[in-house]
Amino acid sequence: MIGGRGVNVLYVIFFHLPFILIILISVFTDLKNRLIYDKVTLPGMIYFLVLHAIVDLSSLHHYIIAGLLLGGIHLFLAIISKGQIGGGDIKLFALIGFAMGWEAGFSIFIFTYLIAGLWAIPLFLYLKLSRKQATSHMVPLAPFIALGVLMFYIT
Repeated sequence: MIGGRGVNVLYVIFFHLPFILIILISVFTDLKNRLIYDKVTLPGMIYFLVLHAIVDLSSLHHYIIAGLLLGGIHLFLAIISKGQIGGGDIKLFALIGFAMGWEAGFSIFIFTYLIAGLWAIPLFLYLKLSRKQATSHMVPLAPFIALGVLMFYIT
């Protein structure tokens, strides 16, 4: 424990640091290349499922269901938005479910889209008023996912 506050150093090292690192790498690559790479998300999914299996095998199914639901919701959103949500975003949200579980994952989902909406509405109003054409994949989602994660951590 650190400082008597109940912070488990191993939990921080093996859970929070890898999770935050994956989120930050995803933000960087999404901003730079408009891609969230499978070589980041897929090993992350496996890592967190194995970690949960080691820590508490009896609750592993909750994390599996959460990952499949969050990934599935984003796959559905990608289909109805005609590709405005990319495969990397789908897999990143699946990873969030596998890592954090349904309740945390759903909170991050809500925070992400509230923040993205607050940013996107003025952008699209500007584009409409200036008669500029919005381009596909104009707004990378990973930075908003990271802000959603941050909001979850601080609330």
